[in-house]
Amino acid sequence: MTDPDRILANYEGTLAEAQRRSDAIRETLATLQVTERSADGQISVTVNDAGNLVDLRLGNALQRKDGDTVGREVLRVVQAAQGRVASTVQEAMTPLMGADSEAMHMMMDKLRSAQPPAEPERPSWGPPQSGLGQIEDDHPPVPRPPRAPRPSEEDEDFGDGGYLR
Repeated sequence: MTDPDRILANYEGTLAEAQRRSDAIRETLATLQVTERSADGQISVTVNDAGNLVDLRLGNALQRKDGDTVGREVLRVVQAAQGRVASTVQEAMTPLMGADSEAMHMMMDKLRSAQPPAEPERPSWGPPQSGLGQIEDDHPPVPRPPRAPRPSEEDEDFGDGGYLR
């Protein structure tokens, strides 16, 4: 026969270990950040474990660049940082959760599905992608769908007067 006090002590020990592991996971995720820099070092972004932007630093040399070019480069660097979040979380969580645990697989699936796909890297020195110099006729108008036919004159449902009699 099994001793109830020993069963209870084992159960309490298991709960305490689960609480310690949960606290360690929460603390690790709260401090986890990914920083990414542009090739020229003028743009630095930091995202948290959810991929949210928490820091953005822009170098003074960017003042001489076109705003649209800088904006595209900032977005590219942010997406690169967000793309590294899943692997960084996996690296930090493996000692705490186990590499092949169901909880790890579930968390990684969720992280990977939440992150945007990385855009292919475009050189920042390339020509701007604008519509400058284009003529409206360069792109033919999109045809509109045909209108629904009007009801015939013989339609008695709501013709010529009110429908409340």
